[in-house]
Amino acid sequence: MRASTTRSDTPAAAEKIAIGLLARREHSAFELQQKLKLRGFAAEIIGVVIERLAAQGWQSDARYSEAYVRMRVARGYGLAAIRAELRQRGVAADCVSTALAEADVDWLDCAQQHVARYYQQPPADRDALLRRYRHLLNRGFSPEQARQASVFWPDEASMKSHWAVPDDFA
Repeated sequence: MRASTTRSDTPAAAEKIAIGLLARREHSAFELQQKLKLRGFAAEIIGVVIERLAAQGWQSDARYSEAYVRMRVARGYGLAAIRAELRQRGVAADCVSTALAEADVDWLDCAQQHVARYYQQPPADRDALLRRYRHLLNRGFSPEQARQASVFWPDEASMKSHWAVPDDFA
């Protein structure tokens, strides 16, 4: 039995650590909870601290979602991957949907930009085309977006005479 609580078990200590984490980057409430739990804080203290930080505007899952969507779009990820990653980070489904809707992203353009950045040359054959298609699917783009973007090349006007998209490619 402990005679007194140590300094690290207080809500003030937990809040100080949480604010330090939030000063570096946005965190979801779930991420903060996990990080504070790893540092040995009790669940009751963590809950109170996160509620207080949310009420004061330090922590916001909506703001975290918006920042996360911007960051992942810039890195070439698609809608499905971003949605799954946010849900994995404990963000509520309605908050995720709102952030994705407000992002107003042209997902096909995002996929095409990723292809142009990731690949140095147009696809040489059907196997290269399928590799690009699978790569885009793995990054969270829809099958239709992946199909259209996998044949994309920045100099598309000159590519049409050299490369014909197979009719059976779906």
